[in-house]
Amino acid sequence: MKIKKQIWPKSMCLLGKDISSPFLSNEKGMVLPLGLMFLAIISILGTTAVIVTTTDLKIGSNYKASEQAFYDAEAGAQYVLKKLAIDLDDSDSETVDLTGNPISLNYSTPSEFFFTVPTELTSLENDQYSFKVTGHGPNNSETVIEVVFSTEQKSLFDFGLFTNGTLDLKADAKIYSYDSSETPIPDPINFPDVIFPDASTGEADIGSNTQLITKMDTYIDGDLGLGADSSDPPIDAIWTDTGTPIVTGTSDTVGRVDPDPLGANDSDPPSELYNKFIDIIANNDNGTADDGSPLEGATAINLGNGETLTLTAGDYYITDIILKNSSTLEIDATSGPVNIYLSGTLDAEEGEIESKNGSAFNNLSQPTDFSIFSNSSQDITFKHSTAFKGMVYAPNAHVEMNNSAGVYGLIWGNTATINNSGEFYFDVAIKDKYLSPNNFTIDVLSWKDDF
Repeated sequence: MKIKKQIWPKSMCLLGKDISSPFLSNEKGMVLPLGLMFLAIISILGTTAVIVTTTDLKIGSNYKASEQAFYDAEAGAQYVLKKLAIDLDDSDSETVDLTGNPISLNYSTPSEFFFTVPTELTSLENDQYSFKVTGHGPNNSETVIEVVFSTEQKSLFDFGLFTNGTLDLKADAKIYSYDSSETPIPDPINFPDVIFPDASTGEADIGSNTQLITKMDTYIDGDLGLGADSSDPPIDAIWTDTGTPIVTGTSDTVGRVDPDPLGANDSDPPSELYNKFIDIIANNDNGTADDGSPLEGATAINLGNGETLTLTAGDYYITDIILKNSSTLEIDATSGPVNIYLSGTLDAEEGEIESKNGSAFNNLSQPTDFSIFSNSSQDITFKHSTAFKGMVYAPNAHVEMNNSAGVYGLIWGNTATINNSGEFYFDVAIKDKYLSPNNFTIDVLSWKDDF
């Protein structure tokens, strides 16, 4: 038997020689597994991209829904605050009673909005309140916003000098403001550290329901409020400007201003002041001749040149006040405020106040301690260089300040005139004495998501 000798290719030789075989060197069929591999990788990447994209879309959709719910909740909070501001600024409103327990709200969601309004307010300490509004977005998303706010009673007097009729400020009339609780004597002569107009607080707001006239060199350190008459529809007051008056504030149309906020005239139901005018005739502190009181039972004050009369704490019924040259009506409010109720019920001359050259009112106390309430239509006149500190509330009368007269306090009349160089200093402390029981301002303290 013949044995065939096997000859190995050089590629199969050992010792560093090529030992590859013709089978091992055949690379046919490798494209398919590589293609499958790349296809698998691409599939994985595509699937991942789809998952990531889908997740992002869901996150975006949820965020959009959450934002929509937040915007709806925010709109609801603004809506409730606006409704509260209207109701709490309306003395005739019975919608919201801050003294109630609970404090109920009866607001409904406007159409095309998606928020749930609260049914009541939560009372906190220090005249603070809170409420929550829920906003609703797509996919049942919700956001709750909690609002905390405080309230402050508004004054019955928005102005220091106001008339239902014409308010006429002649040339060089000056209107300033100060706070007697901080600056007791704002007169530069008696209190040299206070120099007007630099010391004025910028709150000398004046207004009229009919017409406001300012003449050359008039200075007003505050705003001009243009009210409206009682017609239907109401006609706004006008401002007549002559020369170069200086107004540090703005002139705004403010709607009709109540010409008798304290109710000196008949009302339904009768006000406390109206009833006081009836009661004061019989019940007053005028006194009798036997008790040694300054008025000794009289109802008229008529001081001659240089004479002085002092009124102490009490409520006085007065028909006429006439102060002649250099006379003084002193108001001693050490034991309490002094109030004069000036009435026109006895004869045509009643209700007249006339202070002549150099006479003075209230040189012992602050404007917050002395008030003249009048339901008369007779004039109230402060003549040359007269000084007066107090409140004049005379919604039916004409109030006039002549040349260089100085009035410190508040004036509320039917009409008023400040003649050349007359000066009026509005004491803003008086506003705090007369707060409206049903009118409030709102101050938002916090606004947050309630998670």
